[in-house]
Amino acid sequence: MILAGFSSIHKSYPSQAVLKGASGAVKTGERIALLGANGTGKTTLLDILAGKIERDSGFLEIPNSIKRGYLPQEVQVSDTGNLFEYAVGGLGNLVEMRHRLREIHSALSEGHDDRDLLGELGRLQSRFEELGGYQMESRAKEVLTGLGFDSEEHEMKLTELSGGMLNRAALVRLLISSPDLLLLDEPTNHLDISGLEFLESFLKSFNGGVVYVSHDRAFIRNTATTIWEMAAGRIIIYSGGYDSYLIEREKRLSSALKQYEAQKEFISRTEDFIRRNIAGQKTRQAKSRRKMLARMERLEKPLSTKDAASLRFADADRSARIVVKCDKASFSYDGRPFLEDLDFIIEREDKIGLFGPNGSGKTTIIRLILGELKPVSGRIELGKRLTVGYYDQLTGDLDKESDPLSTIRAIRPEWNESQIRSYLARFLFRGEDVLRRIDSFSGGEQSRLVLARLIAAEPNFLVLDEPTNHLDIQSREALEEALAVYQGTILCVSHDREFLDRLVEQIFAIENGFIGIYPGNYSYYQQKMPARLESTESESRSSEKPRLSQKKRKRRINPQIVMKVKAEMIAIEKNILDLEAEIKSIETSSDWERLSALLAERDDLYQRLEELYLKVEKLEGDDT
Repeated sequence: MILAGFSSIHKSYPSQAVLKGASGAVKTGERIALLGANGTGKTTLLDILAGKIERDSGFLEIPNSIKRGYLPQEVQVSDTGNLFEYAVGGLGNLVEMRHRLREIHSALSEGHDDRDLLGELGRLQSRFEELGGYQMESRAKEVLTGLGFDSEEHEMKLTELSGGMLNRAALVRLLISSPDLLLLDEPTNHLDISGLEFLESFLKSFNGGVVYVSHDRAFIRNTATTIWEMAAGRIIIYSGGYDSYLIEREKRLSSALKQYEAQKEFISRTEDFIRRNIAGQKTRQAKSRRKMLARMERLEKPLSTKDAASLRFADADRSARIVVKCDKASFSYDGRPFLEDLDFIIEREDKIGLFGPNGSGKTTIIRLILGELKPVSGRIELGKRLTVGYYDQLTGDLDKESDPLSTIRAIRPEWNESQIRSYLARFLFRGEDVLRRIDSFSGGEQSRLVLARLIAAEPNFLVLDEPTNHLDIQSREALEEALAVYQGTILCVSHDREFLDRLVEQIFAIENGFIGIYPGNYSYYQQKMPARLESTESESRSSEKPRLSQKKRKRRINPQIVMKVKAEMIAIEKNILDLEAEIKSIETSSDWERLSALLAERDDLYQRLEELYLKVEKLEGDDT
C-alpha cells in the first residue's frame, strides 16, 4: 500500500531553491533513509510530507486515513506535566477511552442503573482491550526504558528535562502512538548505543512506513530497506540497503562523470567550431549549432566531484609519555556518589573511545580531566608539554555574534586575511560566508567551524565530545581520515559505532559508576560482551569492581587505521611519480618558477611519506 506519493515537488527560500522536482513514494513496510550533504533539502522534504510547510508546486497525495508521526530535529514542548504523562499522551484515543471508562465506572458505583451506560461500558471495554489499552502503561514504560529513561525519571517534570532528554521524550511519545507513517529527522542524535539498538529493533518490527534522516552509518546499515539520496534538488532512489547503495552509487557516479565529461568536451568542440565559422563560409552551420547548444540541457557535475571538508591536523609538539593519570578518583553530585574509584592511564598517541549510557558521567569525566571539576577524592594529573584541544558537542563556547574569520584570527593572530580565508575554505567556508554571523549557521556548519578552530590550535591531546553530531557522512569520513593519521593523543566520547570502529584502539566503558577498560575497537568490545558480562557477574558475586586492570591489558591496534595510513602512503607515492615526470619535462624549458614550486611540493611529499612510514612501523610494532 502506498502511504504517501509525490512528484515534481519544488520549494524555494529567498536565498536558494532547495527542491527542484523531487519525486517518490512511501509504501507499507519500507524503511527509507534520506541521505545527502547538509543543506540539500532533506528536512524541507520531511516538513512537506509532515504537512508543516507548503510546497511551491508539485503533486502530493497522502490519504486522510493515514496517520502521520513527525519528529523534528529540535523539539518544542509546551506541556507542563511529567515525563510519563507526556509519553502516554501519545496514545491519544486510548487515553480518552480510559478516562471515559473511569467516568462510567464512577457513575455505576454511585448506584446509577443505566442500561445505556452498561451498553456503552461493554462496547468501550471491548474496543479498549482490542486496541491494547490495558497494556498502554507497560508499553510506555518499555519504550521509555528502551530509549534510556530509568524509572526514577518517569515522574520528572518536562520543564526539568534537558534538550536532549526532551528530544528522546518526544521520540517515545511518537513511537507508542502507532502512526502509519513515521517521519524522523535525525532521531539518533540524542541516543546512547543501547538506545540506538532499541530504536533499530523497533523500526525493524514496525508495520508502517518510515522515512528518516540520519548520518549514522551503522544505524542506516541496520535499518534501511531503501535509500533516497538528495542531489541537485531531486531524489535518486536506490533499492536495497546501505552497502548495496554504496556500490550502486559508485557505478552511477562513474557513469554520470563520463557523460558529464563527454558533454563538456562536445560543448567545447562545438563552441570552437562556432567561433571559427560564425563569420565564414559555414556561418549557417555555426548558427545552427549555436541554437542547438542553447537548447541543450546541461548536465550538472556529479556529486563525487563536490567539495568535502579537507581536514588534516598539523604535527604538534610531542607530549610526555603519560598524558593523563587518574588515581582512584571519585566524584559526587550534591553529596551523592556518581563516579567511583576511577583508575586509568592515558598514554601518548592512545586513541580511546569513551562511551556509556546517557547520564552515566562521560561529560563529567571530560570536565574532570580538563580541570573544570575537582574529584572529591583521589587525583587526576595531566602530563607535561600538553596542548589540549577540546571539542564541545554543544558548540556553546562559540561566540555566536562573531564570524569565522574573527574566530580563526583569535587562534592564529599571525595569519593574514588571505591565509585565514584559504584555511577556512578547507572547511567549506568561502566568500562572504567567512563574514557571516555564526548564529545564522546550521548545526553542521557550526560543528565544522569548531573543528576548524580546533585544528588551527595544533593541539597534541584531543578531547572530543560527540564530534560527529550534526556532521554529514562526507564530513564524518573526512574527520575519521584526519584522526586516523593524527600524531597526538585522542579521548573521544561518541555513540557513532562506525566512527568508534574506524578510529579507536581502546574502549573506556562506563559501567555502574566505574570504568571498564578494553583493548580494540567497538566491534571487538561487542564480540567480547557475553564473556565480559559473565565475568562482571562473577566479579560482582565476589564483591569486586567490574573493571579490567589496565596493567594487564594488551594493546590492540585498530587495523583500519593501519590501512588508512598505507592508503595515504600509496597515494603520496603516486603523486611523487607524477611530479617527477612533470619536473623532467619542465627541466628542458625555461619555466623556473614552476619548476621551483614543483620541487618544493615534492620535498613536502617526501617528508610526509617518511612520517607515515614511521607511523606504520610504530603501529605494527605495538601490535606484536
